[in-house]
Amino acid sequence: MKTNYSGLAVIPTMPASMNVIVEPGRIATGNRVIELAEAATVCIRVAGQRRFNDQRYRIAGESATSPSGWNGENVRGTAGMPYQRMVPGSLQVYSKDRGKRYVPDVDYTQDSYWGTVKRHPLGEIVVDQELSLDYAVWLCRYDAIVLLEDGTIHVVEGDSEAPESRELLLPEPPEVETGFVLAHVFTGWGQSCIYGGGSLIAAERLPSSRSPDSLPVLTGRYEDMVERTYIVEVHAAEGDAEGKLQVRIGATGEDYGTNRTLTPDTLRWTEAKALPHGRKLPLLLQSAYRYPVSWGLELDFSLPGSNTAVDLSGTYKVTAYPEMIFDRKHALDGSDPLDVIPLEQRSHLDGFREKAASGRPVRIALFGASNARHGLWPAQVVRALRQAYPKTKISTSVIAYGGEEMRHGRHRFHHEVLSVAPDLIVMEYFINDVCYGRPEETEEAARYILQGIREAGIPCIVLTNNGANPLFSRNGSSSHFQHYHDLYRGLAAEYEVAFVGGYSYFKNLHTFGKYFITELKGNMVNHPYGLVDQNWGLFDRVFSSAILKILL
Repeated sequence: MKTNYSGLAVIPTMPASMNVIVEPGRIATGNRVIELAEAATVCIRVAGQRRFNDQRYRIAGESATSPSGWNGENVRGTAGMPYQRMVPGSLQVYSKDRGKRYVPDVDYTQDSYWGTVKRHPLGEIVVDQELSLDYAVWLCRYDAIVLLEDGTIHVVEGDSEAPESRELLLPEPPEVETGFVLAHVFTGWGQSCIYGGGSLIAAERLPSSRSPDSLPVLTGRYEDMVERTYIVEVHAAEGDAEGKLQVRIGATGEDYGTNRTLTPDTLRWTEAKALPHGRKLPLLLQSAYRYPVSWGLELDFSLPGSNTAVDLSGTYKVTAYPEMIFDRKHALDGSDPLDVIPLEQRSHLDGFREKAASGRPVRIALFGASNARHGLWPAQVVRALRQAYPKTKISTSVIAYGGEEMRHGRHRFHHEVLSVAPDLIVMEYFINDVCYGRPEETEEAARYILQGIREAGIPCIVLTNNGANPLFSRNGSSSHFQHYHDLYRGLAAEYEVAFVGGYSYFKNLHTFGKYFITELKGNMVNHPYGLVDQNWGLFDRVFSSAILKILL
């Protein structure tokens, strides 16, 4: 039964607060019409924080400076690692018997974003020492804004923790049993007001010859959960008679990993570099991790329509607001993530399907990195294939190593992959290739492997899957991931192998009501499944369904 709607937009207040406004509108389904005659204001509860006291922790890692960065994934809680997203300044570190309190940046270093404590090489904490930790951690939560049958608005709160207590505190939107979900509202990590996303550009200082209207075009989608103001300074390089332009960028807002908030007076600037040749400039935040981070926005200085040389120098200010309200009205009749995932060159797999249907044994080689080795999707795919071909013996060879890129895999391809005589190769190196950040090397390795697959006549599926947290890698921006997605897709088409573009779903998680970082359940870096409970998270279920759709 088709559902039609008009109005009913969920928007933030002006100025932003913990309230949201539901605009008037109506929903018609069948013979029923449900109307909200007047705007309704509803209050969203602050997600808050949780205290952890006397958490036992055996020190792991060493660092001389804070923030000390990610410390590898492990279970959380007592006798495990601290939880991520600590409240900055809340950590206190004691000896196991609580008799001694250690001094930050003297005895240990820390990282509030990644939930890391490491021993300082000159401090009193020794290797493998067991400690007692006190700290607070920020919580986050999804709430559903629901229109009930009686025409009233109701808020359904989601959980702020995982089903398994030692998983990261990354929630799922709540299940709603009655009514119509208009939007998901995401709050947390210290946020005290709700924004609806968006960004604005203004000029602070321009040459007198420039019109204030001739601003660069702001493109992209802001993907951070902190309100920030970017200051972009464009000026002629010192001593350059040709007037070549240099750019540096500073940004305000929470300084992830530290106890600081960056202000206009304390900006951390990027290194001054030449304005890109195409005049398209990613807006970068110079992080406390000594590399710049892109949260999705870009300034285009090409000024389309201008036929004369324009002096682009000046100071520009971009204010960016978090997208915390995710519209769900378009999904009232249901929405299928598979509709956004490219499934291409399906006929290339005809030979595999025919052999599997014949009842002859088949072997699948899973070739790639950690998600191919530890993710949930390989087991889901193989289980479904065994159900589809119950008379066929289906075996697997998992030739996948955590942290590996395709440039490493090429050296193992003939000896380790072809030697098992697979009937199907499923190849997934996507995330690590992106973070390595050298597409020309990835392309060279991919061509070597795909040529070998073509010569061997083996059916193959090339995969792109989830993205990553941009804060983890200087190459972790969504634009980099999209570039590699397009590279993989083009190579699959050229070599006529099957392609499943799971990244297209990850990139569009906001249209399915989710903030992408909460999908990275295992480590908040790049693993979309739980560390303890692999069923924690939905991404691999969608991904495996896409692979099965092209296989069966």
